[in-house]
Amino acid sequence: MLLVEDHDDTRVVMSRLLTLCGHYVVAAGNFSCAVQLLRHLKFDALVSDLGLPDRDGLGLPAEAKKHQPLKVSVALSARSGDDDRMSARAAGFDHYMTKPFDFPRLRALLSATAKGV
Repeated sequence: MLLVEDHDDTRVVMSRLLTLCGHYVVAAGNFSCAVQLLRHLKFDALVSDLGLPDRDGLGLPAEAKKHQPLKVSVALSARSGDDDRMSARAAGFDHYMTKPFDFPRLRALLSATAKGV
């Protein structure tokens, strides 16, 4: 899976936790790095913060679809309004989670997708 998170400590902790849950995780700290990874590696899942330093993460599902099909994409954001959720869905994210998010819920979403549920 591709994890995109600009906060270094959060990115490291999430990568470790997701790896412990059995996922192979490649992490990026910004939009540009994520796009480069999408061009060169194959992923079945995208978990991305929306507040990235170089560009809004809303563009990542469209970038991913240019290069590969994803089984699931999850937006993470501190923004909690209905408009924010609708924008993320319109951009192609399958799920939207507000920070601080419920890690067991994220794990369940990713596990269900991995099992084809």
